[in-house]
Amino acid sequence: MKILGLRGWRLRPSIVALFIAMVLPVFGAAIWVGYKSNDALARETAEKSMERARLETISHTRSLLDPIASFARISARLAGEQPEFYRNETALASMLETVNHSVEISSVYVGFADGSYRMALRVPKGLRVHNAAPPEATRYASRWIDRRAGGVPSDRYDFLDAKHLPIGTADAPTQYDPRVRPWFRDAVEKKDLVISNPYIYATTGLPGVTVAMPFYSGGKLEGVFAIDILLDSLSAFLKQRPVSEHSLSVIVDNEGMLVAHPDSKQALKREASGSLGRVRVNELPDPLFAVAYSQRTARQQARFTFEFKGEEYAAMFSPFPREFGKEWEVIILAPLEDFVGEWKANNEKLLMFGLIAIALQVALIYAFSRRIARPLERLEQQVLEVQNFEPHKGPPVTSSIREIGSLASAVTSLQNAITAFSAFVPRDLVRQLIGPGNKLELGGRSQFLTVMFTDLESFSTWAEKTSSKEMLTRVSEYFAVVTRAVNHEHGTIDKFIGDGVMAFWGAPATLEDHVYHACAAAVRIQRGMDALNARWAEEGLAPLNVRVGIHADAVIVGNIGSMERMSYTVMGDGVNLASRLEGANKEFGTRVCVSQPVFREAGERLVQRRLGSVTVKGRRQEMEVFEVLGIKGGDPELAASPEIVKLCALSNDAYEAFHDEQWALARDRYREIVKAYPQDIVAKVMVLRCDQALAGRAPVADAAAVDGA
Repeated sequence: MKILGLRGWRLRPSIVALFIAMVLPVFGAAIWVGYKSNDALARETAEKSMERARLETISHTRSLLDPIASFARISARLAGEQPEFYRNETALASMLETVNHSVEISSVYVGFADGSYRMALRVPKGLRVHNAAPPEATRYASRWIDRRAGGVPSDRYDFLDAKHLPIGTADAPTQYDPRVRPWFRDAVEKKDLVISNPYIYATTGLPGVTVAMPFYSGGKLEGVFAIDILLDSLSAFLKQRPVSEHSLSVIVDNEGMLVAHPDSKQALKREASGSLGRVRVNELPDPLFAVAYSQRTARQQARFTFEFKGEEYAAMFSPFPREFGKEWEVIILAPLEDFVGEWKANNEKLLMFGLIAIALQVALIYAFSRRIARPLERLEQQVLEVQNFEPHKGPPVTSSIREIGSLASAVTSLQNAITAFSAFVPRDLVRQLIGPGNKLELGGRSQFLTVMFTDLESFSTWAEKTSSKEMLTRVSEYFAVVTRAVNHEHGTIDKFIGDGVMAFWGAPATLEDHVYHACAAAVRIQRGMDALNARWAEEGLAPLNVRVGIHADAVIVGNIGSMERMSYTVMGDGVNLASRLEGANKEFGTRVCVSQPVFREAGERLVQRRLGSVTVKGRRQEMEVFEVLGIKGGDPELAASPEIVKLCALSNDAYEAFHDEQWALARDRYREIVKAYPQDIVAKVMVLRCDQALAGRAPVADAAAVDGA
């Protein structure tokens, strides 16, 4: 194929130019090698330390929230199954158990759809309830607001000691309605678990987040289960795990409000009203974070370095994973001085001499590596697609380098040729031929294989009265059913012979249990034709029945023919026997006939019945024949119905009498089968054969005799 439009750089000049571009900076290596190694080491250390701190911070945060979120889901599921559970006082023990699960849990509560509210909380020091201090021994409290009676509800607190024993109460009218709280509204709107942004709890005055999960009963919203989590442990974690001596790490939400700070006091501020409020990161006393934020906006990068007051800092802005469910971010700032130390002064001098060389090297390597590497990488992928018989994904590979362009065209032509070749030759054989060190040559070897023949029943009669277009369409659909079944069971289609198909198992690739797979393919063909005939019946078309013969034997397999034209096929007496077995279906009115060797290799996994012996032309010895009606313990689609299993058992019992020449007993048993299964042609054939034997004649009746009767 002639390649047009490929002008420009050739491969060799490209390699030479790349080599020169890489050699030139060597002349300046003595100047900047010290800076490069030392500075790279320091920055790599900083990067790894910050990355480790980032992962540990996110992991710690998730280890704090994820188990509590699981508690919320489980409790909400319980509430959905028992909507009245949390309205009862008996729920308090379960709620207090949840509170005690972790010191970070400050309270657990349920807001109901009717505005009622139940809460269990750990009472912090200094808490006032209805403008009064709780009893001194109070460690926990239970809160209950019941709006079911209407009017202004009562807000009742029951105070509990460390053993959950009641020690006092407080009661007052309230306007508190959980349904207007953000945690309730957000959970109902999302219809799933939500984690709030940090805020100051109305009950305790402490900062934290709320994990809330709605629950439903019969599709109706019943309420929201929620857990309040204190954030003190996150601040303590950041304080205990600094990246370096002078580093600083914080967690912020999507509005830039602090979630956690190593100094927990800096995460809060006193509002003009006297209450506590949250702090924005740019409101911190240290202006370093404000500078980092401005640098991030200007650079549009999440990781960078910047200077502040003559010192270089490394900055990392890393969002939490999407599956976390909150748009939180870890910010880590660390002075490189912590990592560079005494190397910095010397490195700055080295950097001045090497700056021009660095810029030149980066530009050249980037340009030429892009020119060469990208198309070669895509060609490598395309070659892998050729080996796996996959179609090419994406646009054709192009390159301004002539040799790469020619190679791309050759690979595309190879892919098209291999794809076409594999449609006529077994893919395993193609894979062997294109493998290293393999060449195509005539020859074969004897191997124990399983051979299958299929044929359409009464095809000639049907073809005479069918248009060529309909015949081609329907036969093609039948071939598709057979091909899919053979491929599904790892077989090889040898050839299509008129309305028949020849296939075999065990070559070119070795296959364990190839006899079983061939039988499974036969049953799969029958199931596929049943579905196909059902569709044709809806279209007003006559059904097509497929007859299958299977035999296992030692045959010759290999490349047969001449050097000008050859075929990968099997040949031998075993192939002829498989073809004869396909024809034996006509004698017994069956669909799948297999030989004694097939029964010997896979009989225990088949739903089968013994049919008798058939005479094979050119052979003195008769051949035992079995009908396969299903597969045991395999794909449920291939299993036989209980009625078929029973039919096979009855038929085998009857055949035992037939085989022992107990003609009357055999006839009685087969007549019972005909009575139970009026459509069973095999039983009818065997009744006629018993009659022939009792009359002193040879028992040779076949399905045609049944039709004639």
